[in-house]
Amino acid sequence: MSVSVTIKGQITIPKRVRQALGLKPGTQVEFDLEGRSARLKVVGGDSRKGAPSRIEDGPGILNYKGPRIPLRQLDGAAAVRKAVERASR
Repeated sequence: MSVSVTIKGQITIPKRVRQALGLKPGTQVEFDLEGRSARLKVVGGDSRKGAPSRIEDGPGILNYKGPRIPLRQLDGAAAVRKAVERASR
């Protein structure tokens, strides 16, 4: 998912990401730079909330409510096809 930077250098964090990380108005975050990438981390609070994203967190971030599918059964294309099929039901 991508967002645009405003003329003031601000971005809007998508709602599903804010919910997954428990971000509320006034929540302190920090950015770690890694090459041409940045990682957003929650400062303080629940240690899991500030931890880097894990593949297992994907369904929660994406608000996926379907059955669990073991990662070893999926390749990238198959995962996308199954997600599209479930979303269209």
